[in-house]
Amino acid sequence: MTQSGAQSNGSFFSELRRRRVIRTCFFYVLLCWGMVQVAEILAPPLGFDSDAAIRTFLIGSFLGFPITALLAWFYTITEKGIQRTDAFVERRVLNNVPPINDRRHDGVGMYFAKGKDLRHYDWVLSVQTGPLEGLSFGVDEPLILGRSLDCDIAIVTPHVSRQHARLSLDDGQLVVEDLGSSNGTVVNGKKIEAQYSLHHEDEVRLHDIVFRVSESFNRPNSERQAMNETTFINSDELDK
Repeated sequence: MTQSGAQSNGSFFSELRRRRVIRTCFFYVLLCWGMVQVAEILAPPLGFDSDAAIRTFLIGSFLGFPITALLAWFYTITEKGIQRTDAFVERRVLNNVPPINDRRHDGVGMYFAKGKDLRHYDWVLSVQTGPLEGLSFGVDEPLILGRSLDCDIAIVTPHVSRQHARLSLDDGQLVVEDLGSSNGTVVNGKKIEAQYSLHHEDEVRLHDIVFRVSESFNRPNSERQAMNETTFINSDELDK
């Protein structure tokens, strides 16, 4: 099975859980089993053939199973009665940072949406897999990554912790830190235990969610690197 196929299956089962289809089908089977037990006890006193009654009931139960699953997909029982289940929409709250580009529809290159702030970012985080695949985020301030919609980058998947990891800048250097997540944070195939400095083309993985780090080597960044380099001066030039 390809990676995209596995992701599609995972998304489908997540949607089944969100719509409570699995739970509804489980209770349906449990209810049918209980009614079979009752029918087996009450059929003889009522003058019915027990085997025939149970067989008829089982056939009806099998026919009713897909109908129950279909109804559970579209409707749910709430305190206000039976309501239609809303289709899942990728939600974004005010605290979430907006993406600087979206490659989900154009498929090539770095496409920046018109009318948005296109100021330069020294560090860019591109999502390779998961519900945000194809989006890129500029990093110029601390960002929290996690499942909670209150996070700066919300990743709605059960394998990501509510607050999974933090990205921050330390003197211009991008740093990632795991926030005690259940599945850990992995950089280039190795699980990190403390703050970890990231570099261009590094891969950050939150379970099955993969990010690619990009560093822009612009003029300010080059100047900052040059300041950290050792400068050698010829002694003859000092004498002059």
